[in-house]
Amino acid sequence: MENEEIMNNENEGLDQEPEAHAKELINLENELKDTKDSLFRARAELENQRKRMERETDVAKKYALQDFVTRLLPAKDSMEKGLDISYMENGIDGEALFEGMTSTLRICDDVFKAVGVEVIDPLGKDFNPEIHEAMAVKQVDDVKPNVVLNVYQKGYLLNGRLIRAARVEVSGNA
Repeated sequence: MENEEIMNNENEGLDQEPEAHAKELINLENELKDTKDSLFRARAELENQRKRMERETDVAKKYALQDFVTRLLPAKDSMEKGLDISYMENGIDGEALFEGMTSTLRICDDVFKAVGVEVIDPLGKDFNPEIHEAMAVKQVDDVKPNVVLNVYQKGYLLNGRLIRAARVEVSGNA
C-alpha cells in the first residue's frame, strides 16, 4: 500500500506539471511578445527622434545668419542712398565716392549671394502682397493697376524665406 501511495503522489505531480509548464510557456511567450513590441516602439521612436533632429539642424543651419543679414540691411540701404546723393552734392569728389560705394555694394552683394540672400527688386512688376509692402498708391493713366512704380526699399529672401518685404509705391485704379 505504501508503494501505491507513492505512485499516486507521483502521478498527481505529473498531471500538474504539464499544466504548469503550459501556463509558464504561455506567460513566457506573452512576455517575449511584449518585449518585442516595446523594442519595436523604442526603435521607431529613436528613428523619429533622429529624423526630427536632422530637420531641426538643417533649419538652424539654413537660417542661422538671418539676424546678421537683417542687421546688415540698413548699412546697405545707406550706401545705396549715398550713391544717389553723390550725384547731387557740390564739393564732394563724386567719382571717388561713387567708386567706393559701388565697390562696397558689390562686396555686400557677393556676401549676400554666398549666404543665400536674394534681392527682391520689383520695379515695373505686379504687386505681390506676400513679398511687397505698399507704402503709397499713385494714379498713373498709362499704367495698369497694381504695378510697382517705385521701390523705396528692396526686399530680401534668405534661402527662399522672406526676411524683409520690398517697400514700394503701387499704381492705383483710374
